[in-house]
Amino acid sequence: MNVAVDKYAWSSCEPAELQESLRATNISVSLNRGSEASDFHIDVTLAMIRKMTAWKIFSETGYEIRYLLRHSDRIELHFVESGTFQVETEDQEFTATAGTTFMLLSHGFIRLRASRDARKIALAIPRALCLPLIDVTDEDPELFFGRFDRMADIADKGVRTLYRMADLLLEPDDHLFAGSPLGASLFKEAIVATFVQSWPRSAAKATPQTARPRNLKRALDWIRAHLGEEFTVLDIARNAGQSVRGLQMSFRQNLGMNPLSYVQRLRLQQIHHDLLHGNADENISDIAARWGFSHMGYFAARYRALYGVSPSSTRTGRHR
Repeated sequence: MNVAVDKYAWSSCEPAELQESLRATNISVSLNRGSEASDFHIDVTLAMIRKMTAWKIFSETGYEIRYLLRHSDRIELHFVESGTFQVETEDQEFTATAGTTFMLLSHGFIRLRASRDARKIALAIPRALCLPLIDVTDEDPELFFGRFDRMADIADKGVRTLYRMADLLLEPDDHLFAGSPLGASLFKEAIVATFVQSWPRSAAKATPQTARPRNLKRALDWIRAHLGEEFTVLDIARNAGQSVRGLQMSFRQNLGMNPLSYVQRLRLQQIHHDLLHGNADENISDIAARWGFSHMGYFAARYRALYGVSPSSTRTGRHR
């Protein structure tokens, strides 16, 4: 299996058979016949590009699919070309018709029921690939993604572009970037940037947040001024003029994370910037230490959790 790019195609009349094929590509779902169908047939084309997955499904018979894993690490975009899809998640139920797109952000239960002759293209984008494009000094990523519309029209400009990019990956024959790892990397980055910058946001969701409390602003300013130093939550609270409990509540309510998580996120962003734009000969351990990480194993784990790649891979990528 090529880690960078892979492509598969299946045509199946047995749900269990297709489940096993999908499981071999680390996709764990439960497939069943449609509620009004005695038979079952699905055609699937799937393409992978550096941890991003695109797939096309068509079924004359209809089907039901239930996710068996919690996909909290990715965002799914589904472009409906024909038929209807009834969608159930832990927090909503809706029906998507031809010409519409829906987004799945749910971390729990997900079930889709496809009608006869239903056809769609879908794209799964790892959240970690989006995080470098989000400034956590303004808001928590969960709040950022929460502003996106859950449903949109395929004809919308940004949506249409993503739809065409996903469709391009699923063209017949060999993978589009089978012979070009660099092309795969650049195409992946283009998809992520288009999604983050162009996905529709409703007017209500796009309304800027109200002004932050004065004490919180003082805390944020102090953190930025002392980011390369060692300090505790008590130090932040004392310089912001509030109690530790009050500081923690303010961070939770306004930023969606505790103070130390916020500090760590900012430090990792600084390291990411230095790896891409700083002195290419400087040791990664020295860069990490400059921003408060003394244990390289812990630092590497937190960096990978945020950016989806190792620090050394980030540095290598600057030369591509």
